[in-house]
Amino acid sequence: MNLKPFKKNGQWLLCDEQLTEDIETAWFDQTHWLNQGRLLGANSGRGSAWVIKSEWGKWVLRHYFRGGLYAKVSQDSYLWTGLNQCRAFAEFHLLNKLASLSLPAPRPVAARVIKKGLYYRNDLIMTHVPHEQTWAQSLADGTTESSTWADIGSTIARFHRNGVYHSDLNAHNILLNGEEVTLIDFDKCSIKSPNINWQKQNIERLRRSVEKITGQSCQDQLSQPWQQLLDAWSSERS
Repeated sequence: MNLKPFKKNGQWLLCDEQLTEDIETAWFDQTHWLNQGRLLGANSGRGSAWVIKSEWGKWVLRHYFRGGLYAKVSQDSYLWTGLNQCRAFAEFHLLNKLASLSLPAPRPVAARVIKKGLYYRNDLIMTHVPHEQTWAQSLADGTTESSTWADIGSTIARFHRNGVYHSDLNAHNILLNGEEVTLIDFDKCSIKSPNINWQKQNIERLRRSVEKITGQSCQDQLSQPWQQLLDAWSSERS
């Protein structure tokens, strides 16, 4: 589906075609939902993700914040290099592609870009993914089932088989809901030609995340479950 951005109230918008007639720029302001009693909660990290209850179901609204040294100059302004290069629009299009591939990831709802001079700010609305906890929480609690390691490996293999490169593959970006595994946070991610080199780099990044959260080594204390993940990933990757 080739969705195109359009302007409304001086702001660039991109949305699911079924919402074109309904979308409002106010959707991207958490106070709009708060005033209606539809703001259900928030998750804070590098950015802010607000869980909201819309007429079309539960959504997640995320405002893009900068990280690292750039954040000291501007918390949420990015250099304009073209409309389709804006972070929210790029992630919207990628999530739309993942949905067409039936991969377990949030579905895009709408995105907004506000351009001012040489810079822009942006927001993204996605469907809320039902989940019991993140894998990071499960690891920290020591409650990860043996089969879950293999489920995670199989899920990552599905993405890799389709050339999906996740630039920040870590345990915080893996949601668990029973046997269901979902990947989230596809900012700065892309689709590449499947290649074992970048795929292994993805897995190595995940390994470091697991070891940081648990304080244990995937080559020692966690060798057995980690090998289960690797075996499932290897067998289903190609």
